[in-house]
Amino acid sequence: MKSLKTGIGLGVLLVCVLGCGHAFAQDREDYKARMAGAAAVMKTDVNEAFRQYLETRAIYAGADVDFGLGRAYQRLFQCEQAKYYFTQVMVAYDLPESNATFQRAVASFDEVSTCDGWQQLKLKCEIPAGGYVMIDNDRFSTCWDRPYSMPDGKHTFKIVDAEGHETTKVLTFESGKAPQQLTLAVAPEKVEAQTVEIERTYEVKERFSPALYWGLIAGGVAIAGVGGVFGALANSARADEQKWADYMGLYASHPDQYEMYKKKRDSANDDVKLNHTLMYSFIGVGAAVAVTGAALAIVSAVSGKERVESNPVSTYVMPGVDGLSMGLGVSF
Repeated sequence: MKSLKTGIGLGVLLVCVLGCGHAFAQDREDYKARMAGAAAVMKTDVNEAFRQYLETRAIYAGADVDFGLGRAYQRLFQCEQAKYYFTQVMVAYDLPESNATFQRAVASFDEVSTCDGWQQLKLKCEIPAGGYVMIDNDRFSTCWDRPYSMPDGKHTFKIVDAEGHETTKVLTFESGKAPQQLTLAVAPEKVEAQTVEIERTYEVKERFSPALYWGLIAGGVAIAGVGGVFGALANSARADEQKWADYMGLYASHPDQYEMYKKKRDSANDDVKLNHTLMYSFIGVGAAVAVTGAALAIVSAVSGKERVESNPVSTYVMPGVDGLSMGLGVSF
């Protein structure tokens, strides 16, 4: 009976480990391509670089990924998150102080170490289609709703539309001061005649299917639940072990009975060890699968969603003698 239980447990564990091992196998070339792509796009869109680093970290964990994610947060003026990932590089991977990534993380951490007192900015951007925002020398496709922690000094904010028309604001920040607010929008005189599509029907597609990440989370919980079952079996075997040990004490002067109960106690002890091993194995595998599902859910949440339009109603805005005029049209 014990050998059958052992065979079933090890068989289930082997299937889970082989399946999960395939899912977690790291393709070195894919990793290098992802990291190079994120570093390159940082020059043209910090938001997209952040998304790519976050997606890469969900698949490949490592010091270089954490440093890239920290730099993206730093350029997004989210200094607390930046400090967290720079600290991860310095303490979580046992890197020697001579390591280049370790040294870059230390230098970058020093740049944001005093950010707790930096003045904050509540930034609202009305970015037109095809437009973008520049903060100092960095380019952004969107503005975040959360406050920006701004280093002391002057900073330049610029919004540019698809035709190159731009509006620039310069603000000065000082640590300890109350938060500032800024709304960036293309100046009214820069508005050109344009058509805005109002979707009547559309389909929103996430980067990862909810069925995928919820399936991983549910599967991880289920696998961990199997570990709980083995934990219960281990507790039961522990009780049997104690029971047979008590009988050994009662029959210490009867060699035959003593040996019989000793064998039962030893067998129960083996069951305790086996069930404990299976319990920790299943819980570990289940936790890993569930964490992967949660990471994919986070990446899907922060990634842009694709809309498929159907039968749109069109509106148009046109400068006129008395101001702006608006019209409505339908495509047949």
